[in-house]
Amino acid sequence: MTLSLKHLLYGFSSLFLLPALLLQTSVCRAVPLSVVVEGVEGELYTNIMARLKISLQQENPDITPREIRRLHKQAPKEIAEALAPYGYYSVQVDSSLSDDDEGWHGLYRVAAGTAVIVDALSVEITGPGKERSFFKEPAAGFPLQPGDSLKDSLYETGKKNILALAMAHGYVQARFTEHTIVVRPEQGKAEIRLLLDTGPLYHFGETTSSQDIITSELFYRFIPYRQGDVYSLQLLNQLQSGLYSTGYFGQVLVKPKFSQQQDEKIPVEVSLLPAKRNRYSFGIGYGTDTGARGSLGWTNRIVNRFGHKPSLIMQLSEKGRRVNADYEIPVFDPRYDTLSLNGQYLDETWDDTWSNLLSFGVSVNHNTPKHQYGAGLEVRHEKYTVGVTSGSADLLMPSGYWNLILAKDRVNTKNGIRLSATVKGADKTILSSTSFIQFRVSGKAILTPMDNWRILGRGTIGATTMESIDDLPPSLRFYAGGDQSVRGYGYKELGPEDSSGVVVGGRYLMEGSIEIERRLTSMWSMAAFYDVGNAFDDIDADLKHGAGVGVRMTLPFGQIRMDVASALSEDGYPLRVHLTVGADL
Repeated sequence: MTLSLKHLLYGFSSLFLLPALLLQTSVCRAVPLSVVVEGVEGELYTNIMARLKISLQQENPDITPREIRRLHKQAPKEIAEALAPYGYYSVQVDSSLSDDDEGWHGLYRVAAGTAVIVDALSVEITGPGKERSFFKEPAAGFPLQPGDSLKDSLYETGKKNILALAMAHGYVQARFTEHTIVVRPEQGKAEIRLLLDTGPLYHFGETTSSQDIITSELFYRFIPYRQGDVYSLQLLNQLQSGLYSTGYFGQVLVKPKFSQQQDEKIPVEVSLLPAKRNRYSFGIGYGTDTGARGSLGWTNRIVNRFGHKPSLIMQLSEKGRRVNADYEIPVFDPRYDTLSLNGQYLDETWDDTWSNLLSFGVSVNHNTPKHQYGAGLEVRHEKYTVGVTSGSADLLMPSGYWNLILAKDRVNTKNGIRLSATVKGADKTILSSTSFIQFRVSGKAILTPMDNWRILGRGTIGATTMESIDDLPPSLRFYAGGDQSVRGYGYKELGPEDSSGVVVGGRYLMEGSIEIERRLTSMWSMAAFYDVGNAFDDIDADLKHGAGVGVRMTLPFGQIRMDVASALSEDGYPLRVHLTVGADL
């Protein structure tokens, strides 16, 4: 093989030109590109920019002039497609593309025109379920009605709602045999036609589980439906959440077996894995009511196959120590109802008051996310010293309570309310050293009238009927003052005093608070508040007033709150710092 002089010269010249070609290619790739869309705004503009490919390539360092020209040519079509889901079918786009020393510039002036209006809507139901009451007027709740602008997202939402309605009532094979939109752009009108075949009505078959964690009898009490009831996905979700909420199980899988259905009856299989039995907790903290404190807790999620749960919490603080033991037994509806056996030891000191309490009790409790109520019976022995007076009390004390909580989020609440009421008492003729009846009603409301602003209000009233407050132990007397009461005053600092000036507690309680909070960032907030209240023995209450400002740090478990409050009812308006941690409701 021989090479001519011509070939050799061509080869050498190619070697010299290669770096220049590479440099030219590199320069061509680094093309600045800017895209401007005019004539639309809001969600129309957002959807265009999300689908316009030439806009999406603005930050691409490797885009070439050839690619820019190609994307520019298809831009009007992409803009029209982006506006069609909003009912705009007569879109006009005036497009231009230019280049200069600063790069390439794409400009698109959009005339969206008038949105297509829904002229007619037809929703028909066929099949075995067509006569059911919830299908009587299927078009009434459709999100697109005659006269509305056609919007694809609302159309799809309406279809999903109709299907969900059918499935929620046991028609799990419901399907649309026709779902069409006829658009007449020249007339600016559209017709929607939907035809739903419900299919047969399905029922629950047998529900089974091979688990050996709890007894079969207890397991079946968690099932919120009976065999033969109309099949409902919502009830299956309730079954799964109810089993999870017990704490007995680490995994809960609820599987409807459609492939095994017979005679429109769907069997359900529940697979369960046990949770770790023992759970330990340890915490340290500080509160201006308690001082420095530490706690240690233990819970056994399930001590036997009957679902029993023991727990123990010990707390040590500067002002006292506390031990609480509890043993829960599921009763009635085990998702919500428990029989609780509990014991408590409390040794607490504040100012010139000391209380040593030992109690044992039994209660029946009903707990749902919104409502909690129950009744109990407690045996209590308490020794105490209040100022220069010492005594002891033995009580057999029945009690009852009721709570209502309405809020989407109880931890960090935007809008919500909590109402609580308790009543308790004892009688000398029934194993008690004194007779009394006591009630307490409290409430808290949180409102968010505008973004980043919250208004919080709370109030409490309490009353005790008895012969002499001296016969009632300190744990049952009313006091005011502290982090959760009238800020600006110390813990249990407010109430009737004896001749030596020691606060001894009172028969009655009245407290109120209003607070406004301004969110600064997702974590930090500032607050200003005004508190009023006192404990007293007669109707002529000398209410004390406190006001101040505070800072809030919002965390997943609630807020850390630090307040500086002034005791407005005292000479010199002394200041006090309050520190609390916890959920909103």
